Amino acid sequence: MRALVSSYRDRSRKKRDFRRLWITRINAVTREERVFYSYSKLIHNLYKRQLLLNRKILAQIALSNKNCFDMIFNKIINQK
Repeated sequence: MRALVSSYRDRSRKKRDFRRLWITRINAVTREERVFYSYSKLIHNLYKRQLLLNRKILAQIALSNKNCFDMIFNKIINQK
């Protein structure tokens, strides 16, 4: 019975932890070169430009292909 309680609790905790990890990764890559730009501004501008990329995909792009992430980032900034 105890294992069922733990597994039920940890399923929602796992979702929370992965979301936190993705946000941390995106924020770290965003602040690497752009000191005054933060994660919250990036997400706000993504929604404003209607670029439908979720946090998981953004974190994967940021880690594996920084050139692609920079292209996305420049597209967001230059369309003001």
